[in-house]
Formats: sequence, C-alpha cells, structure tokens
Amino acid sequence: MSRRYQLTDAQWGLIEPLFPHHRISGRPTREPRQMLDGILWILHTGAPWRDLPERFGPWNSVYNSFRRWQSTGRIDAILAALQLHLNEEGLIDFDLCCIDGSNVRASKDAAGARKKNTPVNQALGRSRGGFGSKIHLVTDGNGLPLGFCLSPGQSAEIRYATSALTMARIPTSSGRYRTRPTHLAADKAYSSRALRAELRRRKIKAVIPQRSDQQRHHKGRPLVLDKARYRRRNVVERCFGWLKKFRRFSTRYEKLAGSFAAFIKLAFCLRYLRELLVDRKPAF
Repeated sequence: MSRRYQLTDAQWGLIEPLFPHHRISGRPTREPRQMLDGILWILHTGAPWRDLPERFGPWNSVYNSFRRWQSTGRIDAILAALQLHLNEEGLIDFDLCCIDGSNVRASKDAAGARKKNTPVNQALGRSRGGFGSKIHLVTDGNGLPLGFCLSPGQSAEIRYATSALTMARIPTSSGRYRTRPTHLAADKAYSSRALRAELRRRKIKAVIPQRSDQQRHHKGRPLVLDKARYRRRNVVERCFGWLKKFRRFSTRYEKLAGSFAAFIKLAFCLRYLRELLVDRKPAF
C-alpha cells in the first residue's frame, strides 16, 4: 500500500497524545491517524472529498472528522503543541520576523456560501489576478511560518499587517505567548507612518525601506535600513513557495474562510513536523 502523503510513524508519534480514543454518540470511532491521513491527502492533492481513496475509509467520515476537529479546536491544539515544542527546542528565530502577502485563486466551488448562520465576509474578492483570497503570512527569520490572516483578494497588504502580526502568537512553557519579535522585515508595500508607529509602540524595530515619494517628503533624521536583515526577507517568499506545493493551499476550494484557514494550519503543522524531525548532527 502506498503511503504517499501519509504521516510517518515518527511524525504521528509527536501528535498522537492529542487524539484521545473515545466513543462519540455510542458509535465506535475510526482510527484518528487514518482520518488525519485522509485529510492530509486532500490537502496535498486538492481533490474533491468524494475522490478520497478507499484506504482512508468513507469520504464522508473523513470530511466529518475534519469539520469536527476544526470546530472543536483540535487542529488549533495540534498547531499550538507543535509551536510549543519548536519554541522549547530553540528552533524559532525571534530576532527577525518577516511579513508578506500572496494572492490565491479561488475555484468556482468556493463561491456562493450560504449567508444564513455564517459570516458575510468569507475573505473572497476580485483583484487583478482574478477571484480569490489574499494570505498575509508571518514567518520567523528562518522562514518558519508563525501566523497568518485572510482577506479578500483585492485588499492592500498594509491594511492587514497588524492583524497578521497579532496572529503570530507562540506559546511558551509558562502558559503565556511570545508575540513580539525584535525586528520585522517587510517590503516597500508596508512602508507607512501608522505601521512604523505601531511597531515603535510594541518595541519592534522596523526593517522596511521607504518608498521614493516618502523619502522626498520625510522630515527629520533619515531612516536607517538594516540591509543585512532586510536581505533575509526573502525567506517569507520561499515559505510561500513551499506552502503552495499543497494544492488545497495554492487554490481555494472552500466556501468558508474557516475551512480554508484550517487547511493552512495543517500545512503549517507539516512544516513543523519536518523541522522537529530533522537530524541535526553536532558540528565537530
């Protein structure tokens, strides 16, 4: 049996404690690993749920598990547990965070969410690139994804910079969250007085070049750009490139923004598992 797109034993071992075995409504539950492998197969391939291979069980059981884990916070719990593990291992670079936005085209299946009992704004809109969503992503200095937020495709990146940075909340062993990097690197699209003022308030040093029109009208001492740190900003673009290998990330098929966000979080989790299981041999 092919194990393509399925978790390895080592990867499953890191998250198995987050899946207690119990019955729901008196019915025997299917193995959570089998359900999770089916969801990850959908994440990788972008295929419709009904095309799920039989080895994962009935497609509607896997889909219902996905919706249940999303609504009960199970996916968020996996994400937080892996982030805590990374933090304890010292694998997150808090000296530098990088931020950028990228458009994702939406399939025709993503349109037409019911308005009743669901938020009107599902982070969908039409931009020059077509109908879709924009993902505002924050990574650490090594390109590890830390947080994100969604907006309609036509939204300006600067409007969601603070929201995306707020979503990069890394749990610590004390029960608190690490929310403030030392530096934040971004391209000229994020150059604004309001964002620079917000970063100063939060004691974060901006690594953002000024646009030419801002340079002409700037008063006072010129802003100094940390060029060494700014050259590292491309890690967020490389992270986008890696994440877009997942077809459920690179194209939005979900009508609801919450379901699309759940797939993004699962892609983050796979990146974390890969980072945690890298064989780091000591240098002699």
